[in-house]
Amino acid sequence: MTTTRALSAGALLLLGAMFAPAQAQDTSRDIKIVLPSAVDVVEPCHMNSTGYIGLVLKENVVETLLKLDPKTSKPLPNLATEWNQVNPTTWRIKLREGVKFHDGTPFDADAVVTALKRQFVPELACRDKIRSFGSITIQPKAIDKDTVEIVTSEPMPLLPLSLAQTGMTAPSTSMKEAERHPIGTGPYVFTSWDPAQSLVLTRFDGYWGKKPEVAKATYVWRSEPALRASMVAVGEADIALQLAVQDATNKDTDIGYLNADTSRVRIFMDKPPLNDKRVREAMNLAIDRSAFIGTIVSPLSVPASQYMLPSVNGYNPDLKPWPYDPEKAKQLIEEARKDGVPVDTEIELYGSEFMQANLSEMLETLVQYWQEVGLNVKINMVDKIQHSAMRRKPYPADRPPSMVHELHDNTAGDAFYTMIVYYTSDGGLSNISNPELDKLLKEASLATGEKRTKLFQEANRMIQQDIIPDVMLYHMVSYIRVGKRVHYEPNFTTQGQLELSAITFK
Repeated sequence: MTTTRALSAGALLLLGAMFAPAQAQDTSRDIKIVLPSAVDVVEPCHMNSTGYIGLVLKENVVETLLKLDPKTSKPLPNLATEWNQVNPTTWRIKLREGVKFHDGTPFDADAVVTALKRQFVPELACRDKIRSFGSITIQPKAIDKDTVEIVTSEPMPLLPLSLAQTGMTAPSTSMKEAERHPIGTGPYVFTSWDPAQSLVLTRFDGYWGKKPEVAKATYVWRSEPALRASMVAVGEADIALQLAVQDATNKDTDIGYLNADTSRVRIFMDKPPLNDKRVREAMNLAIDRSAFIGTIVSPLSVPASQYMLPSVNGYNPDLKPWPYDPEKAKQLIEEARKDGVPVDTEIELYGSEFMQANLSEMLETLVQYWQEVGLNVKINMVDKIQHSAMRRKPYPADRPPSMVHELHDNTAGDAFYTMIVYYTSDGGLSNISNPELDKLLKEASLATGEKRTKLFQEANRMIQQDIIPDVMLYHMVSYIRVGKRVHYEPNFTTQGQLELSAITFK
């Protein structure tokens, strides 16, 4: 009896040893990521342009035909395996075989045609379409089950880069209404979403590619950077994004990296005193950009001269950040005053905390600089919805003289993806109406090689020296806290795209 009891106990111990690791492994493959702001929209055709949609969806739930190498910004195969330009306005795309959407629908040429056409549906007002295609339209058609032909209304030499920004959604996706449960081909299924609390993705067992280590990802949001940091410190979360520089104090878990974001204040130039170029120039000269570095922004941040990183094709290396010259700024303001410009008029500066850590402190300091040279600027901090409404056309007709703080990331590597939407007369985020600039940007968009680079460089010069539509601030550095049980290395795309497949367990 004693032997039998001993064997039974041993057997129980053996069974416990066999099953306990499996249970622990299941739990350990779930992670939590804490964001600065709610994911309140999940429409895939906004995923490169709105809030944290792309960070959650892109390449996790909804994949693109091509993807960009984060080191070179060159297009790589993804859902498409080959692409070639037949003539200036026609491209042929060869699709990966054996891929299925999460609902079981085959990923084929007909599905791609439907997904591409959806980007151009007027009712959806797809922001990614505006950003990736501008005024160009496309005619996609299926050549065979695995081949798509795309004809563009104008030559589009960088169509592969645009396809790396365009999500492939299932044919069942609504063509009339914004999606609330996106279905893609990615390694994760969109599982649940409570806009007030959290969003959950679960690993897709039928994924065509390599199986990722993370089994389930829960996204939550907390507005305070210090709280986000502490959640990782105590093990309540695994990754926290967009820490403030003062909270990134642990060298073992906190990583600073130059992201793709450039920070600026956009000036609406339609009302006095902001319609006077001298006032806009004075606003730039009034600021000591070096004073923010290491305090309000990271010591690694770089003062910006244009709305894109130096790695982007079309960046003009001859442009330098505005110098700090308050005396010249005062002189320009007084000249404008003598000519009847109402420089004492109150100017509203709109900002939203979700855009950037320490933003309130930054805007308050900017206002102090502008007050010192004779301008009257008032800060108006608004929520994300109000901020988006201020930034995008159609602009509120009754707004006072206004400016808005914003960030922009160009992760596609070409000036087209910045300048068409922000600086042309038809741009959805533009407050410029300049026929000469429109002509220059049109010519640049159709050009290739060195000519394309030089035309965009001239456009950047014209914008920043002749028009002055903004107060350019910094190429930004972000801080991320990565918990001790996981490994993740951020890169310049992380602000808008965090691939769960890149997260591994220690």
